[in-house]
Amino acid sequence: MHIKNFLGLAVLGTAMFSAAQAAPVLEDKTRAGFEASLSAKSGDGFESVAVGTDGVASSFQLIGLNASASLRGTSQTFAGRPPTTLTGRISNTAADGRYNTTPNGSQWWESALDFTVMFGGATQAFGFNLIDFQDFGGTLTLDFLRADSSLLASEVVATPTDSGNGNLEFVGAFDKDAEMYGVRFSIKQSSSDFTEFDWLGFDDLVIGSRAPRTDVPEPGSLALVGISLLGLAAARRKARR
Repeated sequence: MHIKNFLGLAVLGTAMFSAAQAAPVLEDKTRAGFEASLSAKSGDGFESVAVGTDGVASSFQLIGLNASASLRGTSQTFAGRPPTTLTGRISNTAADGRYNTTPNGSQWWESALDFTVMFGGATQAFGFNLIDFQDFGGTLTLDFLRADSSLLASEVVATPTDSGNGNLEFVGAFDKDAEMYGVRFSIKQSSSDFTEFDWLGFDDLVIGSRAPRTDVPEPGSLALVGISLLGLAAARRKARR
């Protein structure tokens, strides 16, 4: 293979590897560790939204965030006498294992149905407290969205170590290329009976960014560079024969 062609393929391989790594990923960090990794951040604990707000007819703004963000809820009606309509809602009444986690606060968002958080612009980092989920067998998938709401990537949130009533875990995601404009919370229930639905509490949303690291190359990039150098050396030896 001609040296120039080989180097071209190596560069292409590096670009393809970088593209494959661009999707948002969930990080195994505590809330303190996640927030400490951010160079800029802002958050919202749902304290400024009226209790009972469901976000179905129109999304509501999260004004505690420096960068604007909004939450849109959904509703579903179940047959019965009378029919029952479920929606997510802002709550301040601790019950069934869901509660506030904001210091000096009293409110949170809770839902058994899908909902979506959209950011005012591209976001690198997104995290939140997940309260009382999977004690009834539900599954939560985070669908990361582009600016036009098309799907960028999806990640299933792992079952917490303690999935009992009132469990609490922090969930954080990072998008190196800052292509994340929103997150859809897709909730899959284990029962078709709405009285057995798994509700989650959602509180203390944080979004932010990280200062770029220039001192440590990515392991994948180092590997590709090494392969390129080995190939270049082999090609030179062949050319001298």
